[in-house]
Amino acid sequence: MIGLKEIQRKKLQFTLIALVVTLISYLVLMINGLGVGLNKQAGSALLQLDADAIAYSSSSRLSVIRSELSSSVVTEIGQTEGVEASAPLGYMSVNTKSPGGDIAAIALLGYIPGQLGEPSVQKGRPLTGNDTRGVLADAKFLKSSNLSIGDTLTLVNRLQTYDFTVIGEVNEGYFFFQPVVYLVLDSLREVKYGVTTPDTPLASVVLVKGKGLVGTKTPDFEIVSKQTAFANIEGVKGQQQTVDALRLFGFLIGAMVIGIFFYVLTLQKVQQLGTLKALGASNAFLFKQTLLQVLTIIIIGALVSTAAAYATGTLLGRLPQAVPISFTSGTFLITASLFIVTGLIGLIFSLRKVSRIDPIIAIGQQC
Repeated sequence: MIGLKEIQRKKLQFTLIALVVTLISYLVLMINGLGVGLNKQAGSALLQLDADAIAYSSSSRLSVIRSELSSSVVTEIGQTEGVEASAPLGYMSVNTKSPGGDIAAIALLGYIPGQLGEPSVQKGRPLTGNDTRGVLADAKFLKSSNLSIGDTLTLVNRLQTYDFTVIGEVNEGYFFFQPVVYLVLDSLREVKYGVTTPDTPLASVVLVKGKGLVGTKTPDFEIVSKQTAFANIEGVKGQQQTVDALRLFGFLIGAMVIGIFFYVLTLQKVQQLGTLKALGASNAFLFKQTLLQVLTIIIIGALVSTAAAYATGTLLGRLPQAVPISFTSGTFLITASLFIVTGLIGLIFSLRKVSRIDPIIAIGQQC
């Protein structure tokens, strides 16, 4: 193939463009990985909850921060037609204080042991109803805080401190960009509201299981899917729009770089291409050689950048304070596919130039 032989003959020239393509592809992959990682920190714990849907108070506008449900509304939700199982879940953001005085923010989730919302314990043991001073803490949070099972976790709220014992370790993800710590619902209400009364809200939301519940709305509550609940987490929409914009600019830059490089290369080869046309080479043949060169460069760049991004993500994930970058197989496949497509789009001007080369004029310019 003439296209591949040209790459072999002009190694430095094509190596440089392959390097540029690799760097752009790597940048786009890291942006995508950042988007996936931020989404996980925004609400991966919510998406992993054992529920088909989530009920909020009607006045909350689907904000778990503003949502508060009384015991009577929680009972009403559980008795709604189609609900097979339900369980209240409390939420609050609170600070923890280490013996050394360091402050860290966590997402505190309160649940009723044995009901929906109970996390899977990786180490230690699950909470029981009697563990009013026990917590299940996220593994990464324990690692970054130098805590382990049996240690004391101090919560600070309303200028008061509450000491809890770490009973188990979980890996349920993040909520509101904070590591998750689980405790018994009544204990969360104590930390959140202080002295509780019959008028004190029972939960922030209610987890429900059943069919046809999504879209249910009454004056007291509304039920939505977990995906809708995730999309309404404060900051998620703006964050996703920012990541999408950066991703789009990355692809556009990639298309422009590839397009400009091969257009300049085509201009440098006008006489040679004209000679090939005079010898009988068709536009289709020349298009094929150019496409072969572009695909070779893009595929090499995509493979190298994928390996580099995977290695970077693995390295960053091992740090105590993990950088929010995460990859999936879909991230790599979609990014590589889109990069190939945008690269081919950038090639349009080169192909247009090739098709307009007049062999007689091109040969005449050599004389």
